[in-house]
Amino acid sequence: MTLLRLFLLAVLVVAVVIAAGWYVLVPRWPTPGGPDAVAESNATLKDANGQPLVVTIWQPRELKGPAPLVLYSPGWGGTRTQSRAQVENLASNGFVVVGVDDYASDRAADPDKGASFELLTEAQTEESMRRAARHVTTQGNRIVEVLAALRDGQLPDLANRIALDRVGVLGMSIGGPSGLAAASKDPHIVAVYNLDGGLFGAAARRIGVPNYLLMSSREAFPSDAELASPDAFTRNYAQVSALDIPHNSLRMERPHGYWAQIPAAGHNDLADGLFQMPRRPPIRTNFERTDINEAIARTQVAFFRSALLRDDAALRALLGRSDQTLRWISPSSPPPGTATARQ
Repeated sequence: MTLLRLFLLAVLVVAVVIAAGWYVLVPRWPTPGGPDAVAESNATLKDANGQPLVVTIWQPRELKGPAPLVLYSPGWGGTRTQSRAQVENLASNGFVVVGVDDYASDRAADPDKGASFELLTEAQTEESMRRAARHVTTQGNRIVEVLAALRDGQLPDLANRIALDRVGVLGMSIGGPSGLAAASKDPHIVAVYNLDGGLFGAAARRIGVPNYLLMSSREAFPSDAELASPDAFTRNYAQVSALDIPHNSLRMERPHGYWAQIPAAGHNDLADGLFQMPRRPPIRTNFERTDINEAIARTQVAFFRSALLRDDAALRALLGRSDQTLRWISPSSPPPGTATARQ
């Protein structure tokens, strides 16, 4: 074999390796899994004081009303497009999703000026929890204002085309407890799907909404080693996480309360962070991303169909059926090796 042929063979092998790596490792945006094409638009609503509320609407392109309505609230300082893959999938399955920014996304309007969680000392941790409780109340009010504006007909294109009597909230991180706070103020909010959000504030800890599903990341169940870690941030973060375990367990003992975990997922993987190349290990494959995304998508569609349309078939088919990606949590027995909550 000539040197030229050896060179060409080496180039071909390198090209194949690069192409395979690109296919397997470089994140690819998922296609919505439902039968409907999705339309996206933006609008500006007004709250009770006349202040603007900019929203994004995802809906089936051929909307057949009245369609079930889900309100989306992102994480702390996040924007309404933080979980675009998930809301697009809901819209492709017949839901209308209206997303609003977290109020702290506008730093000028944020009374805490961008401060969120500071956990390096016990004093910082206590103040952060008080700040989080205030945040949940404020964002919860924002969600209620969006629903009130929709009820007032501020989106004429959706008038009489969305169901406003049974409404759901999809909340990422602190958007989850904000949805619980909103449900405590507006009885038409009957379902909250909480993406790994801590239960900050009294309304969130009560989990009084009639239908509740918590999707947890691997961070939900800290180990005893983490709870006793000499590193202050690790220890305080673990202790804050552990405080929610008994409240969530009690809610699972009441009707229409569900708890699942994706052990391989970090907190940001439960939003569009799943489709970003991580800066540090673990480096996951697109096959793993697909499995995580589809597990979230299936539970969201099934949960909201059950809560908003009273169609329990898909949710009943999923409940208790753990697999390599998703684990259903029993209220009486958290996953082996996890810490008991300390209060």
